[in-house]
Amino acid sequence: MKSYFSEAFFRFQRLLQVAEQLPSFPNIDEIESKLLILVALAERDSHPLLVGDLLCRADVASQATIHGRLSRLHGKQLIQFQADTDGRKKYVLSTSKANSYFSKIGECVIKAGKS
Repeated sequence: MKSYFSEAFFRFQRLLQVAEQLPSFPNIDEIESKLLILVALAERDSHPLLVGDLLCRADVASQATIHGRLSRLHGKQLIQFQADTDGRKKYVLSTSKANSYFSKIGECVIKAGKS
């Protein structure tokens, strides 16, 4: 028996697959996605993360992998680094391009719920 929620989930997944094929949609892997979501959620809660905070997230990946993925996200212009006043700490912030990425995913969520 199909439920409304499971069908909405599968519609969302289909819409997301289509969106991911668009040239304007950033090509990011699962680890990059997790990091970008962590950064955006922390920033949304007015508690931006430090690079060191992310490097300690063993639930996401190893420190070396996280460091590499942060570099890739920065290269894709999805995150930016902002030094603290004394320059010893670096905050990781999402960019307008990341906000656009989340908006496109949000559109998929809304469309899936309406179908």
